[in-house]
Amino acid sequence: MSTKKPISWFLTEKGRKFSFAVITGTGLALTAARFSPHTFLLGKYKDFVHYYSNGKPAELPSELHKKYEKCLDMLEISEVHRKLFQPFCVFGYDLFHAGCTSSRFGALVGIPINFQYKSLNDVEQQNIQVNQKTLDLSSEIGKKLGESLILPDTVQEFAICREMLMTQNNKIMFESTYPFVCIFLVYNLSQYMNGRLNLYAAPLNVRVILYSIVGLFGLGSYFLMKDMTEIHYETEVDKKLCELGPNFIESGVIFYEKLLQRNQALRELMGKEGEKKYTKLGNENYGVRQPHVALIHRKQFFDLKLKECQEKNDQNLENNPNSA
Repeated sequence: MSTKKPISWFLTEKGRKFSFAVITGTGLALTAARFSPHTFLLGKYKDFVHYYSNGKPAELPSELHKKYEKCLDMLEISEVHRKLFQPFCVFGYDLFHAGCTSSRFGALVGIPINFQYKSLNDVEQQNIQVNQKTLDLSSEIGKKLGESLILPDTVQEFAICREMLMTQNNKIMFESTYPFVCIFLVYNLSQYMNGRLNLYAAPLNVRVILYSIVGLFGLGSYFLMKDMTEIHYETEVDKKLCELGPNFIESGVIFYEKLLQRNQALRELMGKEGEKKYTKLGNENYGVRQPHVALIHRKQFFDLKLKECQEKNDQNLENNPNSA
């Protein structure tokens, strides 16, 4: 009887009010956990992902800062919105973005250190390690990884513009509401099923099974909405980049080709860990989920757009041979 009393208390009016308060608090806490790093705690988030040199945050090199300014001009960003962007040197070899320009807290654009590499000598000086082993650039696979980290200037501009465009939307606002929505969906659906099927009179195990099924449904709904939102905006950004001209389309092909090349090299260098993390083509392994558009698909999209541009140019030359 002593074990049944606490459980039966949740079926009383006070118990249900308490459960509702806990669910509400949990939903708000998860929403805040998602929203705060991109708004109130944006500065702390920046400190966490910043590239440090000799124990201090590394300053963004003037060369990269000029490229950042050039990208602002390319995207024709107004003077008001320019002040919302905060470029910095991010840790690792992937670009980074956080926040959004629709918030007064602004947006972060993280540029990796490899954007300074001009040759394999620059890569060698960084003493890059994979699985605590120094990268051997004399080997075929080591050279492949080193070359994948060296990006032409036009490709770097493409990449920076891509991160800027990813902050010019309301993605953070949407994704911050999803935890709250899904938790209340689970709670209300459970309440409805309990009342509809009179499960309060049934054994506890029956309700536990119901809550487990509904909980998995809510968790799946959250990941589905989050992943679909990310994929939607990534697709929209790629389309906008194509509108900037043939040079951007060609840069997009090279950029994603370099990413695939890097992941293929890491897959081989990292052994079993690399096989779990990357596919043979260079895509990232996510298991059941698909939180991003596959890199190979993004490359294929730019390949298709580049082919369309070339066909269009050939057709214009045929129609206007004197223009050549």
